[in-house]
Amino acid sequence: MGYNTVAVIFNDHTHQIKTDDDFGRRVAQAMHGWLDRDRDPMNTWFGSGQVVSQAHADYSQIVVVGRNTGKPLAECTDLDDYALTQLADALTRHGWVAKRPARR
Repeated sequence: MGYNTVAVIFNDHTHQIKTDDDFGRRVAQAMHGWLDRDRDPMNTWFGSGQVVSQAHADYSQIVVVGRNTGKPLAECTDLDDYALTQLADALTRHGWVAKRPARR
């Protein structure tokens, strides 16, 4: 089946994408950069966006996107309340119990 790639594309750059013949080549390089990288995010940028996740097509990817970048959920350590509330809602819809921890 291969791999699926998740990328953040900047809406503000759509004028460049329309006139850029190298867009596809740069995206492909960034996709390969994800596979080859030693966790150097510079290898995943393609000018008007960034590859943020890649996984085998047989598996699901959960990605958090914000601030013009993103990460696989498994790598997130600093989620804001909005993202955490969305996660709790998704878990609740699937029958899990998710509640805010007690204040420290």
